[in-house]
Amino acid sequence: MIEASLLPVLRRLLECTRGHMAMMTGILAPMLIGVAGGAIDVSAFMTHKTDLQDIADASALGAAKEASLNGWSTSAAVAIVNGYLEAHKRSGAEGTVAAKVEVDPFKKQVTVTLEQDHHPYFVVGYFVGSPQIRVSSAAQTNNNTNICVIGLEKADAATVSLETNAAISAPKCSVYSNSLSTSGLTSTGNANLVAQLACSAGGFAGVSRNYNYQNPLTDCPEVADPLASRAPPSVGSCRETDADYQHFVGNLQPGVYCGGLTIRASSDVFLKPGIYIIKDGPLVIESSSVVEGKGVGFYFTGKNAGMLFGSSSQVDIEAPVTGPLAGLVTFQDRASAETDFVITSNKARKLLGTIYLANGNLIVDANNKVADASAYTAIVVRRLRLSKGPNLVLNTDYNKTLVPVPEGVGPQATTVHLLY
Repeated sequence: MIEASLLPVLRRLLECTRGHMAMMTGILAPMLIGVAGGAIDVSAFMTHKTDLQDIADASALGAAKEASLNGWSTSAAVAIVNGYLEAHKRSGAEGTVAAKVEVDPFKKQVTVTLEQDHHPYFVVGYFVGSPQIRVSSAAQTNNNTNICVIGLEKADAATVSLETNAAISAPKCSVYSNSLSTSGLTSTGNANLVAQLACSAGGFAGVSRNYNYQNPLTDCPEVADPLASRAPPSVGSCRETDADYQHFVGNLQPGVYCGGLTIRASSDVFLKPGIYIIKDGPLVIESSSVVEGKGVGFYFTGKNAGMLFGSSSQVDIEAPVTGPLAGLVTFQDRASAETDFVITSNKARKLLGTIYLANGNLIVDANNKVADASAYTAIVVRRLRLSKGPNLVLNTDYNKTLVPVPEGVGPQATTVHLLY
């Protein structure tokens, strides 16, 4: 039997709470550490996923922009995504990221899917399967980025037309017809229009093979004349009147050529840089002549101020880099009557810049490539008509020349937005 003197001692021991916290802590510590470690891992996982989503979003936007500038090239989009991933590696992130890039040229959309494993700090086995993180982002452009042809005529048929064996090769830019006619854009016979986008405010004539087996879009919004506000050059006194050069070898100077300028067969002419104002008469370059000029622009004004490049003439022109005609090979006075500008030359291989004829019909009637040696060529005319067998090549190598691209043609300020 416990002695009565011990009972108070036992009672005090039972009632004592000192040390209970340490005991409870010892019991609960593993559980608390597990919960804390799990919380840290979950937080790290969510941060990792957010970071990967940010990369997917940024790379999708960049890839959509770049793909649109390169004819919706998948390789261009993939290169941009890989660049973002490489930059992510250099920033200190670890682990292999698998990327899938899908390009839809019809929706003008790029979708980027990224996958990566996540390695937890504490709770091994908590994140199972591979990959543990998968994120996607899709970006879309609101408009085409390159415009190389605008047919301004709004009512008549065949504002932009190709006949017989004619071809337009514009795989990285867009061709627009503003005509509301049901055949405002035509490609018939064996003609073929190849473009990033062929678009008609009205309809089109021809079958799918005439459009590289991709029918044009119809009911497109009208594209306003992008050069409508460009100020014309001043027209001074005549430098020459009824200028007519026969069997001429030498240089010509810029200035006002009243009554037009004719360069006869067998001439070899170098045009000094500047603006050549062709007034009240045509610019005629006859067959078997050679005409070259760098930094040269033609301004056409007055009656009968048209243009003819003969069938075997050689014409190589680069537009000015600065001045009133910066970026323009030709500029027609907007007050002029409707006039034809005709290229029958089989050697008009360089027309570097923009051909602007607000009230002119550009007629290309050759049997060879035209403008293919140009870094870029853009065309804004009342009508564009190709017949016989020319292949009008519209390059978009804007970074290979100092000749500026007028605002409204060439690469546009594309709006890119995320879909998700």
